[in-house]
Amino acid sequence: MNAMKKVDTILGYVTMLLFVGLLLVVIIQILSRYFPYDFIWTEELSRYLFVYSIVTAAPLALRKQEFIRVDMLILALPEKTRKIYESVIAVLIFVFAALLFGYGLQFAGLGLDFYAPTLGFSMVYAYAAAPLLGLLLMVYSVVYIIDRYQQVTDQEKEES
Repeated sequence: MNAMKKVDTILGYVTMLLFVGLLLVVIIQILSRYFPYDFIWTEELSRYLFVYSIVTAAPLALRKQEFIRVDMLILALPEKTRKIYESVIAVLIFVFAALLFGYGLQFAGLGLDFYAPTLGFSMVYAYAAAPLLGLLLMVYSVVYIIDRYQQVTDQEKEES
């Protein structure tokens, strides 16, 4: 799982860069209201930066259990039942991510014929966010399950 820590670090840095880029573009957009220069590309670029920052942050949130959840009932379950429950949720996320990946590839293919109105690049790059999110969530849902059961075995080793 050392490799996943490196992937986590890379995704974290990419997320931060995308978010900083988003902030800079929004600041440029706000400042352009007060100057004679009109930056019409800022709205479109901010939308793409926001989408891709979600694509890179969502898998990290899954692994670190940072999604919003109601855990009052989950915490009342015995430890083994809780691990099974969390694994079932991760499998459902994997199934959703697999569907998102498959349909996302088809969706991204639609972007080959279209171009971004103000930025001028192929929309396949914007539409590729869907299959990329699906792929990352598939990987991270499997890693999430492995992490849950490694924690159990690590705790059992410590108790022995």
